[in-house]
Amino acid sequence: MRKGDILFLYNIDTDVLFGPFIAESDGALNIEPDAWDGRFPAQVRVKWEAISILRNASAKFGYLKVSSFKPPYTLRLSEEQGRELLKALTPARVMVPDQLKFEIQQLDLDIHTLAHRMEEIMCSKGHLADREINLDRVKSEFIAKMRDFVWAVRKLDKQTGILELPSNK
Repeated sequence: MRKGDILFLYNIDTDVLFGPFIAESDGALNIEPDAWDGRFPAQVRVKWEAISILRNASAKFGYLKVSSFKPPYTLRLSEEQGRELLKALTPARVMVPDQLKFEIQQLDLDIHTLAHRMEEIMCSKGHLADREINLDRVKSEFIAKMRDFVWAVRKLDKQTGILELPSNK
């Protein structure tokens, strides 16, 4: 392994593939001697943007079958195999419409501001009845914003399917 290589981590026991990772160092022995209780001394430092998981990986990619691995338990992939794995592990980018993104961000800010306002009212001095009236007013605004937030998130899911909300099925 060389710095800059694209890497995947495959758990032979569970048939789960993780990745992609990018090597930040060349492969070496015992970079972190205590990692995995020292059972795997051949190591490399990695970085990643997002880690994806592919379960039952050998069913889709036969070259990941346990019989393919020989000590030191590495498998060098062809460029085509690497591209296949990258495609399987790279989540599709979901484009959120700008207006909807702005709406959700604004609602989040409003909810956060109202929550702080409720805290201020509860900690304020003055007559208890006045605090209760002010708190009820802010609670009503808070609940309305929360409702709007939920509807905006549902709308986002309807447009993108990113959250797979049961309420949208």
